[in-house]
Amino acid sequence: MRMAFIEIKQVSKSFGSVRALNQLALSVSQGSICALLGHNGAGKTTTLRLILGLLSPDSGEIAVGGLDPEAEGDAVRRFCGVLSEDTGLYEPLSVYDNLSYFARLYGMKRQDYDARIDTLLAHFDILDKKNLAVKGFSTGMKKKVALIRALLHRPRLLLLDEPTNGLDPVSIEHLRSMLRELAEESGATIILTTHNLNEVERMADQIAILRHGRNIFTNSLDALRQETNEDGFDLERLYMKIEGQAEKYGRN
Repeated sequence: MRMAFIEIKQVSKSFGSVRALNQLALSVSQGSICALLGHNGAGKTTTLRLILGLLSPDSGEIAVGGLDPEAEGDAVRRFCGVLSEDTGLYEPLSVYDNLSYFARLYGMKRQDYDARIDTLLAHFDILDKKNLAVKGFSTGMKKKVALIRALLHRPRLLLLDEPTNGLDPVSIEHLRSMLRELAEESGATIILTTHNLNEVERMADQIAILRHGRNIFTNSLDALRQETNEDGFDLERLYMKIEGQAEKYGRN
């Protein structure tokens, strides 16, 4: 049985009168890929920010790799790779200058990050764009560069917000294989948020469905497939069924 890398215990967080998380409980095993699902405003982004130590919980406990992200946020963020909705790239700089800058922040040596950058650029079929300025790139191209930045240092924890949005099918397939390699061979723990349930079925080991800041459903994909004899499993149907019971999960 794999040990938990992330433990969230009865965490609540409010912004003024808006309660973003309400006694949230979630455990994510080391080396697993967990998909956080839920409607807009369910608490997914707040959960990621708390894991990174960018927000402090009002109550409850969070442990990430045995560390408290509120008190030891710098240490947690050093072993994280993050893809957020805002790519956060320095657009006047070239692709290489962006990636090498972040590689140095991660403490990588040039002989290591030069090779790694070329490998990842080739994976996403943009090696020929290496020395071009990011400004003027399409949304999908910027997403590729931001994904490479997140993967560059082979993080122990990878947090991905809508990672497949804007990517072409070939790039999505490369991303799937890289995430699986990180999880299985490097033991990285991966959390992704997405509305693309088809990709969840193909990428994730575990799902957690949030509703009004609560975890209303958690299970492994393997267990769900076994319960429905594999061929009958339909994540979209399951998700819609649980969302249809939303009246059970009020805001208070």
